[in-house]
Amino acid sequence: MNAWLSAYGGYLLIPFIAAAAGWGTNWLAIKMTFYPLEYVGKFPFGWRGVVPSRIRKFATGMVDTTIGRIGGLPAMVEAIDMNEVKAYFLESATPMIPEAVHGLMREQRRVMWENLPAPTKKLVFQVVEMEMREGIDGLTEDIHDHFERLLDLRELVVRKCEENPDLLNQMVFACASKELRFLVFSGAFFGFGFGVVQALVWFFVPQWWVLPFFGFLVGTLTNWIAIQLIFTPLEPKKFGPFTFQGLFLKRQKEISEEFSRVFTEDVLTAKEVVHTLVHGARSDRTMALLRAHISEIMENKLVVQLVTQTAVGPEGYADLKDAALEKAIQYTEELAEDKDFNREQARVVQVMLNERISAQPPAEFQDLVRPIFHEDEWILVAIGGALGALVGWGQLVLLFGERVLASGANWT
Repeated sequence: MNAWLSAYGGYLLIPFIAAAAGWGTNWLAIKMTFYPLEYVGKFPFGWRGVVPSRIRKFATGMVDTTIGRIGGLPAMVEAIDMNEVKAYFLESATPMIPEAVHGLMREQRRVMWENLPAPTKKLVFQVVEMEMREGIDGLTEDIHDHFERLLDLRELVVRKCEENPDLLNQMVFACASKELRFLVFSGAFFGFGFGVVQALVWFFVPQWWVLPFFGFLVGTLTNWIAIQLIFTPLEPKKFGPFTFQGLFLKRQKEISEEFSRVFTEDVLTAKEVVHTLVHGARSDRTMALLRAHISEIMENKLVVQLVTQTAVGPEGYADLKDAALEKAIQYTEELAEDKDFNREQARVVQVMLNERISAQPPAEFQDLVRPIFHEDEWILVAIGGALGALVGWGQLVLLFGERVLASGANWT
């Protein structure tokens, strides 16, 4: 028995080593796709995950393809009930008016404001509240009508992903976690199959190159085959009683729901939308719109103009408009951070995204994550092949080294 194991035990180990190599190379390929988040090492001997190193490209592609194909920003805006948004801001902002006006007047004309009679201050509060209701109506309608000019969705998504390099990874994990697990564990399955063939070939053709060559095949083909099974065939194909379709595509409804949830809860939040409107590349347009509405209230409403100029004097009138704009922005950003409001708006957009993405043709739907695998697939396959070849060399040296050295002819 010992003699038999000594003679053939190495052959029996080959399939199991190949399975471990297939699992290991696929696991490493996945890790190298998403991590590390920052460059590790010194160029050119270093690595940064494929996804983190191309955040802008992948995030832009997601907006232009997946989001763009279902209607883009206009579709999201139409999904939101602007009446609910107006009602929320009115309900939340009304109790803030006395505090906001009081703080604003103290900053601009503290002595004069403090010496105003209480009835005059009360009149200012009442007038501001009255005009604010009409002003919010007009402002929200203007923002709704010009939303595409005011908000750059691509900028928002790219900025959010660049601020948190792991965010894009998490979106992919949320959508394709089952496929990624399949990619890793299928490496062991296919690796074992290749290992059986490898052992048989090595038994009948004991040439030194056989084990490294098959190790290279295990490292490259297990990764490549698994990726093909994830994304092909695009459409369901029947073979006898069986129906086959790419694993990712078979879960289109489930993945659409998960992507929509993550995108609306972690990326396209009310807080991020307001931040981009106010501080983004197109913020000058938002500022012009806000300034126009504030000027309309303060200049075109005679009652407001008279009350305001009585309170601060003509010379402080221009400064007051600028200060009012800053206060409006401050309170809008604070209100946009409300978790319940964010959750409700996310739910509405999430439903729309889910319905439209789940209805996409498979050829379009696969672009949700396919570019990430396709981008540097050849690098990952090549790395897998190199590692597999090293494992093959290890098998040759550790399991069969003495035998090969004893028959030196086989090395030639």
